Amino acid sequence: MKLFCDDGSTNVKLAWFEAGTLITSVSVNSFRNGWKVDGLGSRKTYNYSLDGHKYTYDPVSEAAISTTHIEYQYTDSNVLAVHHALLNSGLEPQEISLTVTLPISEYYTADCQKNELNIERKIKNLLRPVNLNKGEAFTITSVDVMPESLPAVFTRLVSDNVGEFEKSLVIDLGGTTLDVGVIVGQFDDVSAVHGNSKIGVCQVTNATLTALRMASSDTSPMIADELIKKRHDATFFSQVVNDESKQSLVRDTIETAIHKLGEHVVDDLTKFRNVNRVYIVGGGATLIAPAVSKFWAHLGDKVVLMDEPQTALVKAIARFKGE
Repeated sequence: MKLFCDDGSTNVKLAWFEAGTLITSVSVNSFRNGWKVDGLGSRKTYNYSLDGHKYTYDPVSEAAISTTHIEYQYTDSNVLAVHHALLNSGLEPQEISLTVTLPISEYYTADCQKNELNIERKIKNLLRPVNLNKGEAFTITSVDVMPESLPAVFTRLVSDNVGEFEKSLVIDLGGTTLDVGVIVGQFDDVSAVHGNSKIGVCQVTNATLTALRMASSDTSPMIADELIKKRHDATFFSQVVNDESKQSLVRDTIETAIHKLGEHVVDDLTKFRNVNRVYIVGGGATLIAPAVSKFWAHLGDKVVLMDEPQTALVKAIARFKGE
């Protein structure tokens, strides 16, 4: 069976075809060393072993392994995240052929050529077998690698009737990296690629975690990310932030960090100001959309926040690679 996977540092997005229908599934990454007690609680326990090391899925532990670094793409955590997503997709464990992604800055060299070394590292990493304690895991038989972000706009360029000489800037903000590409026409050519592994949603996550510690509310990056998404939900806020007197501090910290993230993105992309169109994708797309729209305000409605920006890439790859 063919599955398509955008395996980001904070979320793994899967897509596959069932009777001609495109199905998607999103799984959050949060693993720590060691196993946890099995059989207690209503949730299924996921205890994994990989190359002699034991890991467990733990969404709330402050001891969760950090994934917000570029080397994540070649680590145990990456393999575990993909297998965990597969096991939570609703599909039965089986042999699969997998198409995955690499950030543009990892997929291409500075000369815009494929970085064969990184691509091979990614393939070898994911071909390692993972064992699920008291359960059956998937077997990945082959791995194909594609660049992040650019394929996400395949169909949109056509539906927007983009002219052959128009330049479209694709901005993909994930948990760890900012990935950018300039596409000519309706994907006639890629004229530039740019990656920055120092700009990502993790900037907001880390600021939130610091504020939560000050509010006696140590937690995992996964919960911090959920709080960022639900920052306007007073009920959820009170569930996560223990010290009521510090709730406004946490909320203000999140808003300030989001504003700074938007500033960092547009500052990093000033050399692309003269493009004709801008498309925003990735898990952090909604956070930076206001800053991007303001910076390219002269383009009006040609600055587009893609529908379902988190799954736009994996859906496009699935359609591109075919059923």
